[in-house]
Amino acid sequence: FAIMRCKKIKTGGGVASALQHCFRERETHNADPEKLTENKHGKGLADNVETAMGKMRERLPPKRRKDAVLMVEYMMTASPEWFREATKEDQKDFFNSSYNWLCDKYGRENVIVATIHNDETTPHLSAFVTPTTKDGRLSAKEFIGNRTKMKNDQTSFAEKVSHLGLKRGIKGSNAKHQSVRRYYEIMNKSLSFESFSAEELKPRKFKGDGLLKYVPFLTFQENHAGVAQRLSK
Repeated sequence: FAIMRCKKIKTGGGVASALQHCFRERETHNADPEKLTENKHGKGLADNVETAMGKMRERLPPKRRKDAVLMVEYMMTASPEWFREATKEDQKDFFNSSYNWLCDKYGRENVIVATIHNDETTPHLSAFVTPTTKDGRLSAKEFIGNRTKMKNDQTSFAEKVSHLGLKRGIKGSNAKHQSVRRYYEIMNKSLSFESFSAEELKPRKFKGDGLLKYVPFLTFQENHAGVAQRLSK
């Protein structure tokens, strides 16, 4: 699947904190320090917190609401299994296409940071954009606004990288949306799976509980549905 997450940031401190994580200017537990040099910053874009904050201030209008969104942080990647099989050229194409999608949506001048992180388990693009409109207003609502716009973004992003064999997630899925930071944590955990052992497939015995707590001496055994439910978890 093509994966894209975004997060609105409304304070300068919040922006700086997110940028410190992006540029590894503070300890990042999920990152491998020996692979730090493998991270790549977009040409002509910010490659440190100070530069990024300066570029952001240049894009912000002098008059704006106190609760205005200053930056939108994006995390763009694909399923781990795709990266395991993708060639270097395919990966480069994916990140270029992701960057171009942001430029098409916000305007190239609003893309402040576009950094490829190769020092974590699954490579991904971290990007920061200022939601500044063509007439100089700061309006995240105009760019990502409501639920419909966000759904359309998921669709158009997937279409942008569909030539690489990637597709959109299920529309209207009941799956819970994960924040950018939470998704980083999940993505960096090992999701590999090989097989079940013969022992795990055997129905297990257990003592009654719940409604049957008054007869704890009874022992029950899983049926086939119980085994399937346990293994699915």
